[in-house]
Amino acid sequence: MRAITRIVSAAAAAALALTLTACSSSDDKTSDDPKPAGTGQATPADDKPADDDKGSAGSLSAENFYEVLAASVKEGTSYRLSMSTSAAGTESTSEGEVVISDAGPAMSMTTTAAGVEMAIVMVDDAYYMNMGDLTQNKFMKIDLNDPSNPLGASMGSFKDLSDPSKSLEMFKDSVTSVEKVGEEDVEGTSATHYVVTLDSSAVGDALAGVDPSAMPSLPAEFTYDFWVDGDNRPVKMTSEVMGATTEIVYSDWNDSSISVEAPSADQISDLDFSELMGAATQG
Repeated sequence: MRAITRIVSAAAAAALALTLTACSSSDDKTSDDPKPAGTGQATPADDKPADDDKGSAGSLSAENFYEVLAASVKEGTSYRLSMSTSAAGTESTSEGEVVISDAGPAMSMTTTAAGVEMAIVMVDDAYYMNMGDLTQNKFMKIDLNDPSNPLGASMGSFKDLSDPSKSLEMFKDSVTSVEKVGEEDVEGTSATHYVVTLDSSAVGDALAGVDPSAMPSLPAEFTYDFWVDGDNRPVKMTSEVMGATTEIVYSDWNDSSISVEAPSADQISDLDFSELMGAATQG
């Protein structure tokens, strides 16, 4: 039972980590722009002209960190990432692709946690997990809008954070200092390294819509290391908060070959989450 819980928690954490850069052009949409219906496939949005030079290259500071990073990422349409996390005795590694469109972010990821390899897809307000034998070697579908689904209900805050208007708000008023470390090479990409310190009480205010039980007590402040490219887009991020460490490396920004598709009907398991947890309890 505990192993299953750790696995599911790691999968949820992976989804949450992706929201850091899930900032698209929804703020530019007018009331005459209807939200497209879900198609089960996400492809990069058309190239979007920059509103101004807020996302152009230049030194970051506590005063402009949120504004510059949000503006730079806003011009992104897709990227690839690799991630490693360690928390509560569980280590996980992930490789994934993310598409940013007017409908919101979508992602496809392979994650290994607690010795189990998972395939994860999030698109059109649905979260799919293939956990091998545990899910009949198919994808278990979780409707993020279904409050009766235990996992869907607990992940409601993750869905909210994937809203482009909310994804970077934790940095909006919480950055207390930004220290430039210098120029470094990150897997072949020239990047500028910054150390960013956040006031955790301000972060809590930014995440007011999150269920308090989903966010443990935080220290007075915590620190992220950010590496950004010449366009101030994230190249790498590392953090260590309350014993949980995370490293994410971003690459292939705006690669038009990246797409995310929902699993086909014959790939969907009829096993629901309660059955999965019941099987874990019996095991």
